Amino acid sequence: MNRSVSCPAAACFLGLSCLTMAETPAPKPMISEDFESTAVGQIPAGFTKNGAVGVVDDVAHSGKHSLRMDPVERGARNIVKKGPELATLGGEHWGRLYFKVKLPVPAPVVPEGKNFAVIHSTLVSGKATSPLFNDPIEVRMMGMVLGSKDGAFQYLYNVQPSKRKEFGAGSKYRFHYTDEWTLAEWHIDAATQTYRFYINGEEIPECTVNKGAGKFEGAEIPTVFDSLSFGWTNYQAAGAGFTAWIDDLAVGKERIGPLPGAGAAPQK
Repeated sequence: MNRSVSCPAAACFLGLSCLTMAETPAPKPMISEDFESTAVGQIPAGFTKNGAVGVVDDVAHSGKHSLRMDPVERGARNIVKKGPELATLGGEHWGRLYFKVKLPVPAPVVPEGKNFAVIHSTLVSGKATSPLFNDPIEVRMMGMVLGSKDGAFQYLYNVQPSKRKEFGAGSKYRFHYTDEWTLAEWHIDAATQTYRFYINGEEIPECTVNKGAGKFEGAEIPTVFDSLSFGWTNYQAAGAGFTAWIDDLAVGKERIGPLPGAGAAPQK
């Protein structure tokens, strides 16, 4: 809880504002969901869903509830937000969620004659219209690509147009899935065509996109999203599939940061 500190007499004598002596209030998200008020097996009010996804009460980052994505070979298990909040967010927002994954995760199947394969997954994305080509696009603000060597994956930002080749920016294959809660944050800004991504408070610089005002190629960040999706989608076959959970989801105009009193696990 944020509390104002008392204003010392010396500060007032010097003419300093007591407001500057107070802690900065936590920014208020426009979309905020801890899943605590949602019944088990359901999804939060104001969202629609794709696939096998629902609230559970046996795993949580905070409180007692989280959103579980059940395992399937491939496809979407997510909740989708539409509505006036997205128009208010416009082309810039900060997002935050905590996630964890059941271990062991499925491994990519390497085709005969090849020496490498991947499973590309998305946890956060938005549907929109490209500011460059005026065609439908999906902007994937939190993606991962699991490789077939050492069980390592990369984080990435990528954009999937409906009829054009996808593009993006990603880290090296240097991360491993964990069954500990991990804090993920992203920032997206249409005015400067900028994207930034953070894990447990640490920026992942290889994922950064910073093209500059009016320079849409290689970024295509829209001025407004038609929808935002949160969950798990994998595009290649993943055997028995991924089981994963998300909790303490928040999206707003300012950086929201970690949930007070709930630590994030170190990335392995």
